[in-house]
Amino acid sequence: MRVLVTGGAGFIGSHIVESLLEEGLEVAVLDNLSTGKRENVPKGVYFYKVDLRDREGLERVFREFRPTHVSHQAAQASVKVSVENPVLDFEVNLLGGLNLLEAMRKWGAEKLVFASTGGAIYGEVPEGEAAEETWPPGPKAPTPPARLVSSTTFPPTARITASSGLPSATATSTAPAKTPTGRRGW
Repeated sequence: MRVLVTGGAGFIGSHIVESLLEEGLEVAVLDNLSTGKRENVPKGVYFYKVDLRDREGLERVFREFRPTHVSHQAAQASVKVSVENPVLDFEVNLLGGLNLLEAMRKWGAEKLVFASTGGAIYGEVPEGEAAEETWPPGPKAPTPPARLVSSTTFPPTARITASSGLPSATATSTAPAKTPTGRRGW
């Protein structure tokens, strides 16, 4: 199995890369290094400095690495940036993701797991209540809507493109190695 991890130089992506390597899988990382760090990518892992909005760059990655599976962790995740530049947010999170799906279709990648967002989609949940999947969306910034659209667009698009897609909506991640800007601290 050959797995491409987008955002693999970031906090969550780099941990996914390490886990995949421990399983003995062949791994490549695609990251534009806007928030990730090259040093987070383990030695010996194929690394491509490519932005998801760069269709030719994605084409090169798929042609060279030929992934069978994709773990899509790359995103513009900054709420501040999403408020200051919502167009950038949608370009990266939605159009970049659709570019990725098209490359998967063209090059025959079989499976997609992609990161969405958990709590941010639902906005403020009253104290003592839990937001469930049926809870109505109520985001307070542009980033969650882009992720919500991705979560509802990617699975059917993946089916149309002959891949299968599974969204993974996580809560805000944190760990001792994470810095306030979301970068891994080692």
